[in-house]
Amino acid sequence: MKISHLIFLFLLIGCSNQNLEVKYETITIDQPAARKLIGLSIDCVDKKFPYKIGFRFNTEDWVRPHYEITPSFYGCWDWHSAVHGHWAMVKVIKDFPSIPEKEIIIKKLKINLTEENLKKEYKFFQNEFAKGFERTYGWAWLMKLYSELLGWDNENAQEWASSLKPLVELLSERTIAFLDKLSTPLRPGTHANTAFSFSLMIEYALEANDMNLYNKIKDYSIKNFTPDTDCPLNYEPSGTDFLSPCLAEAALMSSILERKEFNEWFKKFIPSLKEPEFNNIINPPIVLDPKDPGIGHLIGLMFHRAWTLKDIANKLNNKSDKNFLLEISDVHSKKGYDIMFESGYGGEHWLATFALYNFLR
Repeated sequence: MKISHLIFLFLLIGCSNQNLEVKYETITIDQPAARKLIGLSIDCVDKKFPYKIGFRFNTEDWVRPHYEITPSFYGCWDWHSAVHGHWAMVKVIKDFPSIPEKEIIIKKLKINLTEENLKKEYKFFQNEFAKGFERTYGWAWLMKLYSELLGWDNENAQEWASSLKPLVELLSERTIAFLDKLSTPLRPGTHANTAFSFSLMIEYALEANDMNLYNKIKDYSIKNFTPDTDCPLNYEPSGTDFLSPCLAEAALMSSILERKEFNEWFKKFIPSLKEPEFNNIINPPIVLDPKDPGIGHLIGLMFHRAWTLKDIANKLNNKSDKNFLLEISDVHSKKGYDIMFESGYGGEHWLATFALYNFLR
């Protein structure tokens, strides 16, 4: 199957939306492009080093290789990137079932997602110090991986999903409990961003019929995000952001609120797309050192902006505003794709996921 999303259509010239000009350039995401992207995930899901440990060593017993502690998700630099690297592989096979890399992907999934390995992942999360491990970013991607497996007709997919289910259910329960204690959302442009995780979790909850989590997220979001007005776009982006705090929140609310309610809310949240502050969103961020793992985050920000702008645009009533946001989205998609392969392993271990999520939704 060929996915022919029409992307990369516009190239921005100028620095304000009042002076927006476009240059048409049609590029399709087909199987060769998907192969180039998924090659990054294939290369890293079982790459043991370099790796960043994300939990505390409470005793000497924990000074042992990470791939023994979390044997399913041990590659790609850190736990959450390993998780969504697996999601990327599943997603690509589902969308391109004849892709030549299919057999190697299936082989890696069979090795990493065994019942034994996933039981060890579950056991790890039973530790007291692991209760906040990867909360909530990694949790959200694990749920997304699980829901992707649920909707796959591969003969092994339901077995992998069944083995993953106990950990997913545990993290769903922990998310609900966490929100009972989280007095205000987290709003950075990095992993802790609450709205970003919520968006992925909602997709999982609807696919897996986890209505307890869905209703909790919806209620929490309405309570805590509905009052927000005048999102400070002039503060975006911070120098190592890979998420847009304002767009993450707006995209989340577009999935929760009815169209009329969303348009009313969005008008207060971002009152005008023609104010100078919105230029911070129009223009892709400047990446002076793509190989720096922190600065390279800005490449991922381009993809995050691209898909959230599409989500927001598709819920807007104003056709002019909708088209304008879609144009900006395409600019960010093109720029992100053009630069991502210059990022070295610091970017390549995760950027394929953000690119594929943007292009294949």
